[in-house]
Amino acid sequence: MVKKLIVILVLIGIIGISLYIYVDSQNLRNEVFESNYNLKVLKKGPIEELKEESVFNGKDRLNVLLIGRDTSGVRRSNGQGGFNTDVMILISADIVSNRILFTSVPRDLWINGNKINALNILYGEDTLVDAFEKITGQVVDGVVSIDFDGFIWLVDAFGGVPVEVQRSFSDYTFPVFDDSGITTISFTEGIETMDGMRALTFARSRKGTNGEGSDLMRAKRQHLILQGMANALEQPESIFSLDNIPGFYDLLTQHMETTLTLGDTYYLWDFYKDRNIYSAESFVIGDEYVYHPGMYPESSYTAWVFVPRDGDFSRLHSDIDAKLNGTFVTEVDPPVAGIKSDL
Repeated sequence: MVKKLIVILVLIGIIGISLYIYVDSQNLRNEVFESNYNLKVLKKGPIEELKEESVFNGKDRLNVLLIGRDTSGVRRSNGQGGFNTDVMILISADIVSNRILFTSVPRDLWINGNKINALNILYGEDTLVDAFEKITGQVVDGVVSIDFDGFIWLVDAFGGVPVEVQRSFSDYTFPVFDDSGITTISFTEGIETMDGMRALTFARSRKGTNGEGSDLMRAKRQHLILQGMANALEQPESIFSLDNIPGFYDLLTQHMETTLTLGDTYYLWDFYKDRNIYSAESFVIGDEYVYHPGMYPESSYTAWVFVPRDGDFSRLHSDIDAKLNGTFVTEVDPPVAGIKSDL
Protein backbone atom coordinates (compact mmCIF):
# COMPACT_ATOMS: atom_id res chain seq x y z
CA MET A 1 0.00 0.00 0.00
CA VAL A 2 2.84 2.38 0.81
CA LYS A 3 4.49 1.71 -2.55
CA LYS A 4 1.21 2.32 -4.39
CA LEU A 5 0.66 5.62 -2.61
CA ILE A 6 4.20 6.77 -3.32
CA VAL A 7 3.95 6.01 -7.03
CA ILE A 8 0.59 7.71 -7.37
CA LEU A 9 1.85 10.81 -5.60
CA VAL A 10 4.91 11.03 -7.81
CA LEU A 11 3.13 10.51 -11.11
CA ILE A 12 0.17 12.76 -10.40
CA GLY A 13 2.16 15.39 -8.60
CA ILE A 14 4.91 15.74 -11.18
CA ILE A 15 3.49 14.60 -14.52
CA GLY A 16 -0.14 15.33 -13.70
CA ILE A 17 0.43 18.99 -12.95
CA SER A 18 2.39 19.46 -16.14
CA LEU A 19 -0.12 17.75 -18.42
CA TYR A 20 -3.49 18.62 -16.92
CA ILE A 21 -2.94 22.35 -16.76
CA TYR A 22 -1.76 22.49 -20.38
CA VAL A 23 -5.28 21.70 -21.55
CA ASP A 24 -7.33 23.08 -18.66
CA SER A 25 -5.81 26.56 -18.82
CA GLN A 26 -7.62 29.31 -20.71
CA ASN A 27 -4.38 31.23 -21.21
CA LEU A 28 -2.30 28.56 -22.95
CA ARG A 29 0.03 29.78 -25.71
CA ASN A 30 2.13 27.52 -27.87
CA GLU A 31 5.10 29.80 -27.86
CA VAL A 32 11.62 21.78 -25.12
CA PHE A 33 12.88 16.89 -22.43
CA GLU A 34 20.38 14.60 -18.65
CA SER A 35 21.47 13.90 -15.37
CA ASN A 36 22.73 11.20 -13.04
CA TYR A 37 20.56 11.90 -10.04
CA ASN A 38 19.96 9.33 -7.36
CA LEU A 39 16.31 8.37 -7.33
CA LYS A 40 15.03 9.51 -3.96
CA VAL A 41 11.30 9.39 -4.58
CA LEU A 42 10.71 5.66 -4.20
CA LYS A 43 11.92 5.20 -0.66
CA LYS A 44 10.72 2.08 1.12
CA GLY A 45 9.71 3.02 4.62
CA PRO A 46 6.73 3.82 6.82
CA ILE A 47 4.08 6.12 5.43
CA GLU A 48 5.15 8.77 7.94
CA GLU A 49 8.08 9.48 5.62
CA LEU A 50 5.62 11.31 3.39
CA LYS A 51 5.39 14.00 6.04
CA GLU A 52 9.07 14.88 5.96
CA GLU A 53 10.13 18.46 5.24
CA SER A 54 9.56 19.54 1.64
CA VAL A 55 11.82 21.86 -0.32
CA PHE A 56 8.64 23.68 -1.36
CA ASN A 57 7.43 24.55 2.14
CA GLY A 58 7.07 28.27 2.80
CA LYS A 59 7.70 29.29 -0.81
CA ASP A 60 5.45 31.44 -2.97
CA ARG A 61 7.01 30.09 -6.16
CA LEU A 62 7.90 26.49 -7.09
CA ASN A 63 10.37 25.55 -9.83
CA VAL A 64 10.89 22.01 -11.16
CA LEU A 65 13.24 21.34 -14.07
CA LEU A 66 12.10 18.65 -16.53
CA ILE A 67 14.83 17.24 -18.76
CA GLY A 68 14.88 14.62 -21.50
CA ARG A 69 17.96 12.50 -22.14
CA ASP A 70 18.81 11.46 -25.71
CA THR A 71 19.59 7.92 -24.62
CA SER A 72 17.87 4.54 -24.57
CA GLY A 73 18.54 0.91 -23.82
CA VAL A 74 19.38 0.32 -27.48
CA ARG A 75 21.82 3.21 -27.62
CA ARG A 76 23.52 2.16 -24.40
CA SER A 77 23.84 -1.45 -25.60
CA ASN A 78 25.46 -0.11 -28.77
CA GLY A 79 28.14 1.57 -26.69
CA GLN A 80 26.76 5.06 -26.17
CA GLY A 81 29.03 6.50 -23.51
CA GLY A 82 27.42 9.88 -23.03
CA PHE A 83 24.19 11.71 -23.67
CA ASN A 84 22.83 15.21 -24.01
CA THR A 85 19.89 16.94 -22.39
CA ASP A 86 18.15 17.94 -25.58
CA VAL A 87 14.80 18.76 -23.95
CA MET A 88 14.75 21.16 -21.02
CA ILE A 89 11.61 22.73 -19.55
CA LEU A 90 11.41 24.69 -16.32
CA ILE A 91 7.96 24.45 -14.74
CA SER A 92 7.39 27.47 -12.52
CA ALA A 93 4.28 27.86 -10.38
CA ASP A 94 3.42 31.06 -8.53
CA ILE A 95 0.98 30.19 -5.76
CA VAL A 96 0.11 33.86 -5.14
CA SER A 97 -0.87 34.81 -8.70
CA ASN A 98 -2.06 31.25 -9.53
CA ARG A 99 0.02 31.19 -12.69
CA ILE A 100 2.21 28.46 -14.16
CA LEU A 101 4.91 29.06 -16.76
CA PHE A 102 6.59 26.39 -18.90
CA THR A 103 9.95 27.81 -20.04
CA SER A 104 11.93 25.99 -22.73
CA VAL A 105 15.61 26.70 -23.40
CA PRO A 106 17.40 26.14 -26.75
CA ARG A 107 19.83 23.25 -26.47
CA ASP A 108 22.58 25.25 -28.25
CA LEU A 109 22.53 28.12 -25.76
CA TRP A 110 26.11 28.87 -24.64
CA ILE A 111 26.55 29.19 -20.88
CA ASN A 112 29.01 28.03 -18.23
CA GLY A 113 31.64 27.29 -20.86
CA ASN A 114 29.63 25.06 -23.20
CA LYS A 115 26.29 24.37 -24.85
CA ILE A 116 23.68 23.92 -22.17
CA ASN A 117 22.69 20.45 -23.39
CA ALA A 118 26.24 19.17 -22.75
CA LEU A 119 26.75 20.63 -19.27
CA ASN A 120 25.47 17.66 -17.31
CA ILE A 121 27.60 15.02 -19.01
CA LEU A 122 30.72 17.23 -18.97
CA TYR A 123 30.54 18.95 -15.60
CA GLY A 124 27.71 17.38 -13.62
CA GLU A 125 24.12 18.14 -12.74
CA ASP A 126 24.95 21.06 -10.45
CA THR A 127 26.39 22.98 -13.41
CA LEU A 128 23.23 22.39 -15.45
CA VAL A 129 21.00 23.58 -12.62
CA ASP A 130 23.23 26.62 -12.09
CA ALA A 131 22.89 27.46 -15.79
CA PHE A 132 19.10 27.35 -15.62
CA GLU A 133 19.10 29.62 -12.61
CA LYS A 134 21.35 32.12 -14.42
CA ILE A 135 19.17 32.05 -17.53
CA THR A 136 15.75 32.30 -15.91
CA GLY A 137 16.50 34.05 -12.63
CA GLN A 138 14.52 31.33 -10.85
CA VAL A 139 15.75 29.03 -8.07
CA VAL A 140 15.43 25.40 -9.19
CA ASP A 141 13.86 23.37 -6.38
CA GLY A 142 13.96 19.93 -8.00
CA VAL A 143 14.79 18.00 -11.15
CA VAL A 144 12.91 15.25 -13.01
CA SER A 145 14.60 13.39 -15.89
CA ILE A 146 13.31 10.89 -18.48
CA ASP A 147 14.90 9.04 -21.44
CA PHE A 148 13.63 7.81 -24.83
CA ASP A 149 12.33 4.50 -23.46
CA GLY A 150 10.41 6.21 -20.68
CA PHE A 151 8.86 8.67 -23.11
CA ILE A 152 7.76 5.91 -25.50
CA TRP A 153 6.27 3.94 -22.61
CA LEU A 154 4.40 6.97 -21.34
CA VAL A 155 2.77 7.78 -24.69
CA ASP A 156 1.82 4.14 -25.29
CA ALA A 157 0.39 3.94 -21.78
CA PHE A 158 -2.13 6.59 -22.79
CA GLY A 159 -3.19 4.38 -25.69
CA GLY A 160 -1.59 6.87 -28.06
CA VAL A 161 -1.68 10.65 -27.93
CA PRO A 162 -3.70 12.96 -30.21
CA VAL A 163 -1.33 15.67 -31.45
CA GLU A 164 -2.18 18.72 -33.53
CA VAL A 165 0.33 18.85 -36.37
CA GLN A 166 0.22 22.54 -37.19
CA ARG A 167 1.79 22.25 -40.64
CA SER A 168 2.94 19.46 -42.92
CA PHE A 169 6.66 18.73 -43.14
CA SER A 170 9.21 16.06 -43.97
CA ASP A 171 12.66 15.29 -42.59
CA TYR A 172 14.84 13.38 -45.07
CA THR A 173 17.79 12.76 -42.73
CA PHE A 174 16.11 11.59 -39.53
CA PRO A 175 18.25 9.10 -37.54
CA VAL A 176 16.65 5.70 -37.01
CA PHE A 177 16.15 4.60 -33.40
CA ASP A 178 19.24 2.37 -33.21
CA ASP A 179 21.42 4.96 -34.99
CA SER A 180 22.18 2.50 -37.81
CA GLY A 181 21.32 5.01 -40.52
CA ILE A 182 18.84 7.67 -41.58
CA THR A 183 15.30 7.56 -42.85
CA THR A 184 12.62 9.90 -44.18
CA ILE A 185 9.75 10.86 -41.91
CA SER A 186 6.71 12.95 -42.78
CA PHE A 187 3.80 14.53 -40.93
CA THR A 188 0.59 15.96 -42.38
CA GLU A 189 -1.22 18.98 -40.99
CA GLY A 190 -4.12 18.00 -38.76
CA ILE A 191 -4.80 15.82 -35.74
CA GLU A 192 -2.83 12.56 -35.61
CA THR A 193 -3.01 9.98 -32.84
CA MET A 194 0.62 9.01 -32.31
CA ASP A 195 2.07 5.99 -30.58
CA GLY A 196 5.23 6.34 -28.51
CA MET A 197 7.73 5.91 -31.33
CA ARG A 198 5.84 8.24 -33.66
CA ALA A 199 5.56 10.91 -30.95
CA LEU A 200 9.28 10.61 -30.20
CA THR A 201 10.00 11.15 -33.90
CA PHE A 202 7.76 14.23 -33.95
CA ALA A 203 9.50 15.58 -30.85
CA ARG A 204 13.06 14.96 -32.07
CA SER A 205 13.05 16.11 -35.71
CA ARG A 206 15.31 19.13 -36.27
CA LYS A 207 15.75 19.19 -40.05
CA GLY A 208 12.20 19.33 -41.28
CA THR A 209 10.95 21.20 -44.33
CA ASN A 210 8.32 23.95 -44.41
CA GLY A 211 9.89 25.98 -41.61
CA GLU A 212 10.18 23.10 -39.13
CA GLY A 213 13.96 22.69 -39.35
CA SER A 214 15.04 24.42 -36.16
CA ASP A 215 15.52 23.78 -32.48
CA LEU A 216 12.88 26.38 -31.63
CA MET A 217 10.22 24.71 -33.78
CA ARG A 218 11.10 21.35 -32.29
CA ALA A 219 10.53 22.85 -28.84
CA LYS A 220 7.08 24.03 -29.86
CA ARG A 221 6.23 20.56 -31.19
CA GLN A 222 7.23 19.07 -27.85
CA HIS A 223 4.72 21.35 -26.15
CA LEU A 224 2.04 20.11 -28.55
CA ILE A 225 2.79 16.56 -27.44
CA LEU A 226 2.38 17.57 -23.79
CA GLN A 227 -0.98 19.07 -24.65
CA GLY A 228 -1.92 15.85 -26.43
CA MET A 229 -0.97 13.82 -23.36
CA ALA A 230 -3.37 15.88 -21.29
CA ASN A 231 -6.15 15.21 -23.81
CA ALA A 232 -5.32 11.49 -23.67
CA LEU A 233 -5.75 11.19 -19.90
CA GLU A 234 -9.44 10.34 -20.24
CA GLN A 235 -9.14 8.00 -23.23
CA PRO A 236 -10.63 4.55 -22.60
CA GLU A 237 -7.39 3.04 -23.92
CA SER A 238 -5.34 4.75 -21.22
CA ILE A 239 -3.92 2.37 -18.62
CA PHE A 240 -3.30 5.01 -15.99
CA SER A 241 -5.13 3.48 -13.07
CA LEU A 242 -4.42 1.61 -9.86
CA ASP A 243 -4.33 -1.59 -11.93
CA ASN A 244 -1.11 -0.45 -13.60
CA ILE A 245 1.10 0.04 -10.57
CA PRO A 246 3.88 -2.26 -11.94
CA GLY A 247 4.08 -0.13 -15.08
CA PHE A 248 4.15 3.07 -13.06
CA TYR A 249 6.87 1.66 -10.87
CA ASP A 250 8.96 0.48 -13.82
CA LEU A 251 8.73 3.89 -15.50
CA LEU A 252 9.87 5.71 -12.41
CA THR A 253 12.66 3.33 -11.42
CA GLN A 254 14.01 2.57 -14.88
CA HIS A 255 13.41 5.72 -16.90
CA MET A 256 12.68 8.61 -14.55
CA GLU A 257 15.09 10.08 -12.04
CA THR A 258 14.43 12.90 -9.63
CA THR A 259 15.91 14.85 -6.76
CA LEU A 260 12.46 15.29 -5.23
CA THR A 261 11.72 13.53 -1.95
CA LEU A 262 8.57 11.90 -0.63
CA GLY A 263 7.84 15.09 1.26
CA ASP A 264 8.00 17.03 -2.00
CA THR A 265 5.59 14.67 -3.75
CA TYR A 266 3.20 14.89 -0.81
CA TYR A 267 3.25 18.67 -1.20
CA LEU A 268 2.70 18.39 -4.97
CA TRP A 269 -0.30 16.15 -4.41
CA ASP A 270 -2.00 18.92 -2.41
CA PHE A 271 -0.96 21.39 -5.10
CA TYR A 272 -2.46 19.20 -7.83
CA LYS A 273 -5.85 19.13 -6.10
CA ASP A 274 -6.05 22.93 -6.56
CA ARG A 275 -5.09 22.78 -10.25
CA ASN A 276 -8.35 24.31 -11.51
CA ILE A 277 -7.49 27.74 -10.11
CA TYR A 278 -4.28 27.99 -12.14
CA SER A 279 -3.69 29.38 -15.63
CA ALA A 280 -0.69 28.32 -17.69
CA GLU A 281 1.51 29.76 -20.41
CA SER A 282 4.07 28.06 -22.62
CA PHE A 283 7.22 30.08 -23.32
CA VAL A 284 10.08 29.15 -25.67
CA ILE A 285 13.16 31.36 -25.40
CA GLY A 286 13.69 32.49 -28.98
CA ASP A 287 15.08 35.18 -31.26
CA GLU A 288 13.84 38.04 -29.11
CA TYR A 289 16.28 37.04 -26.38
CA VAL A 290 19.10 35.10 -28.09
CA TYR A 291 20.96 35.14 -31.41
CA HIS A 292 23.69 33.30 -33.31
CA PRO A 293 26.89 35.40 -33.18
CA GLY A 294 28.61 33.58 -36.05
CA MET A 295 31.54 31.19 -35.89
CA TYR A 296 35.29 31.61 -35.81
CA PRO A 297 36.89 33.79 -37.14
CA GLU A 298 33.75 35.94 -37.25
CA SER A 299 33.41 35.32 -33.52
CA SER A 300 35.26 33.40 -30.82
CA TYR A 301 32.88 30.43 -31.05
CA THR A 302 33.94 27.31 -32.95
CA ALA A 303 30.45 25.77 -32.87
CA TRP A 304 26.93 26.90 -33.71
CA VAL A 305 25.61 28.49 -30.53
CA PHE A 306 23.11 31.00 -29.21
CA VAL A 307 24.08 33.83 -26.85
CA PRO A 308 21.94 36.48 -25.10
CA ARG A 309 21.20 39.56 -27.20
CA ASP A 310 21.76 41.96 -24.33
CA GLY A 311 24.98 40.38 -23.13
CA ASP A 312 23.22 38.87 -20.13
CA PHE A 313 19.83 37.46 -19.17
CA SER A 314 18.53 40.36 -17.06
CA ARG A 315 15.68 41.23 -19.45
CA LEU A 316 14.66 37.60 -19.57
CA HIS A 317 14.64 37.50 -15.76
CA SER A 318 12.29 40.48 -15.67
CA ASP A 319 9.96 39.07 -18.32
CA ILE A 320 9.72 35.66 -16.64
CA ASP A 321 8.93 37.32 -13.31
CA ALA A 322 6.30 39.47 -15.01
CA LYS A 323 4.72 36.47 -16.72
CA LEU A 324 4.50 34.68 -13.38
CA ASN A 325 3.12 37.58 -11.37
CA GLY A 326 0.67 38.63 -14.08
CA THR A 327 2.17 42.00 -15.02
CA PHE A 328 3.75 41.09 -18.36
CA VAL A 329 2.57 43.31 -21.22
CA THR A 330 3.01 42.20 -24.82
CA GLU A 331 4.19 45.06 -26.99
CA VAL A 332 1.92 45.70 -29.98
CA ASP A 333 2.99 47.70 -33.03
CA PRO A 334 0.92 50.89 -33.46
CA PRO A 335 -1.77 50.65 -36.17
CA VAL A 336 -0.88 51.93 -39.62
CA ALA A 337 -2.64 55.16 -40.57
CA GLY A 338 -5.81 54.50 -42.52
CA ILE A 339 -6.04 50.87 -41.42
CA LYS A 340 -8.52 49.95 -38.73
CA SER A 341 -7.06 48.01 -35.81
CA ASP A 342 -8.82 44.87 -34.57
CA LEU A 343 -7.35 45.33 -31.07
